[in-house]
Amino acid sequence: MGVRVLVEVKRGGEVTATPALINSGYEAYEPEIHVPLALAKKLGFKLEELRGEKYKVVGTEVTAYALGEIYARVVTEDKVTGWVKADAVTTPGEYEVIISDTLTEKLQIEIIKPKTGLWKFHGEEKTRESVESRYWIE
Repeated sequence: MGVRVLVEVKRGGEVTATPALINSGYEAYEPEIHVPLALAKKLGFKLEELRGEKYKVVGTEVTAYALGEIYARVVTEDKVTGWVKADAVTTPGEYEVIISDTLTEKLQIEIIKPKTGLWKFHGEEKTRESVESRYWIE
């Protein structure tokens, strides 16, 4: 199942709520979030002149494209975190929003049971369940 949380992503005046997969194996030096192409378009990113960077993943390389700056926050039934600035990237063929390890920590998310999809906010005892996935397909 994986751990998925409901996030709001913001760029300029556009705010969109979407589930996001927490991926502790998505290592980044700065807070980073994978934004599928369909969502990137909705948020107003210009996709014509993207620059690609090679990423090593599970024994191979993929090309990820830097989109630019974005803000993200977690929204639950009883709590909304503050906005966190992150670098947005996209990889053609990946249709889910994915949060890096660094952004996960900045959003105060702690994974309790990755298979079952249980998580909590740092410093809280309340265990939370994952939200359903969403795939951003054009």
